[in-house]
Amino acid sequence: MNWMLPLWETIHIVFFVMVVMMLMEFVELYRKRGGWNKQLPLLGSRRSFVQLFIASLFGFIPGCVGGLMVVSLYAHRAVGFGAVVAASFTALGDDAFRMLAIEPLTTVWVECVLLALGLGVGALCNRIFENKNGNFPCQVELHSEKGGEVRLSCFEKGGNLGQKIACMFRNWSFSKTLLVFILVAYLIMIFGQLHAPLDFEHIVFGVLTAVALCMVLVANEYFLQEHLWNHLIKKHMPSIFLWTLGTLYFLAFFRQTVDLQAWIAHDTGRQFLLLLVAVIIGWIPQSGPHFLFIQLYFTGALPLGVFFANAIVQDGHTSLLLLSTSRQKFILLKAIKSLIAIVIGSGLLLLY
Repeated sequence: MNWMLPLWETIHIVFFVMVVMMLMEFVELYRKRGGWNKQLPLLGSRRSFVQLFIASLFGFIPGCVGGLMVVSLYAHRAVGFGAVVAASFTALGDDAFRMLAIEPLTTVWVECVLLALGLGVGALCNRIFENKNGNFPCQVELHSEKGGEVRLSCFEKGGNLGQKIACMFRNWSFSKTLLVFILVAYLIMIFGQLHAPLDFEHIVFGVLTAVALCMVLVANEYFLQEHLWNHLIKKHMPSIFLWTLGTLYFLAFFRQTVDLQAWIAHDTGRQFLLLLVAVIIGWIPQSGPHFLFIQLYFTGALPLGVFFANAIVQDGHTSLLLLSTSRQKFILLKAIKSLIAIVIGSGLLLLY
């Protein structure tokens, strides 16, 4: 096994989270300043059905990009906990690519059922946990002191384009240098294909990073120093990086030492035990282990109830970011989904 893969995967996740949170910081502060009057759909009321529906559609996106984006928005209190729940139901991580390749029609109906479940459970969670967001101290604040607002620096001043660009480089700082270096290095890593062949997720990562790079180039120094460097990078990135890296290396070691397929194959006659195994493995915040249930179900070796229970609980990398940010909310999310999975899975086992 290539033991560098968890490190590369961690870097991608952490960079993506940093970019999304960076963009959300800019958007929310600029909106509070009066840059626009209307909120984006995902920034609306936490009881909004539109918010839950859009979050579910984000989860529909194959891979981890959609689910990670919703959790990043939740970390900035732009969406409620119900949106995370809704997105986690439809998020199947990299397994969505495999399912679409094997059984596209089956994948569509499974996702539609998960969408309906996610909307219902998400709405209920918003009502119950509306004012209980857990350990998310990174609510965006609009500072009142001089320079503590989002500005486009020289681009809000007069003069032609050449003068504005020259002004931007005259006000260059050490914090801007570091941020530009980090973002450019990530773009090179993505489009230089140092980690994997270029695919849909890498294109999305690249576009978002390019937008963040433009934002860093034109934003004022106070925003860069206080909101991006001191707040996001120094305060949040170390914790997210360490928890993500530790989790991925543990999972890699676990897969190397435990033959899950052989262990499960010995229990094929014990359907309800398999159901519990499927739910337990669904807690793993990664795509790989869950593909076993997909393969067994599509080959007819696994009951529908067991397959569907795992599909409900698992969400690819979506909950990995939640784990690194709030263990309490990770446990709550998985516990809610596990209860629903056991009830629905048991019903399917009895009916089919």
